[in-house]
Amino acid sequence: MWNAAVLLVLFLVSLFLGPMLDPVFPRFGSVMAFIAHALGVVGMLGFFEFLWFLELWDASHAVLGLIAVIAIQRSIHKILIAVFLSREFKHDETNRAWWTGRWYGRGLGAHVMSQPAREFIVKIIELSLWSSDLLLGHFLLFMLTPPILVPYFDRFHATILFWLRPSKQIRAPLYSIKQKRQRRWLIVKYGIIYVLVLAIFVCLIALPVVFRTSLHFNCALCDSL
Repeated sequence: MWNAAVLLVLFLVSLFLGPMLDPVFPRFGSVMAFIAHALGVVGMLGFFEFLWFLELWDASHAVLGLIAVIAIQRSIHKILIAVFLSREFKHDETNRAWWTGRWYGRGLGAHVMSQPAREFIVKIIELSLWSSDLLLGHFLLFMLTPPILVPYFDRFHATILFWLRPSKQIRAPLYSIKQKRQRRWLIVKYGIIYVLVLAIFVCLIALPVVFRTSLHFNCALCDSL
């Protein structure tokens, strides 16, 4: 429902502003897609925190609730795909039209009346799957953070992965001074982003645990439960 509401609002924004702004700002569609995907991730994190709050900060209950939510969402996605989705066009015009609001001149013909409804269902499923994949991928990436802090762990990883002896390691290519500077800047930039995202994830888990005694329902019903 959160993804549906976000997509519906952005669809109206793109429909009314896209024909005017897209010719002037070519990245208008990309910005709309970025806003939708970012809100999808925020919504998934926010609802997990809210579920954890409803379960009185009990981690085991929250995990069980998350598993139930995933199972329900998967069943809803399968029903939507099987019942409501028709065959997709071979080109990417409907996707571009959704984000830019320019449904004219796309070669859709009479399908221009039905494609927005179909694309709405597609985008709900896509946003849900993309958000879950992004969070799962980052969670697995953060699990690899401790090993990369161990010196020469990359050689050990290459040894167990490719069965290469330490003397037969794959040598790094030779880069020019300009390429080294560019690679160093990329490492610094994405390293800072990585640390910030890791700190956000840690705060989302650690802060509720630390303040679990002060963040709770204050009602007679909760006390009885």
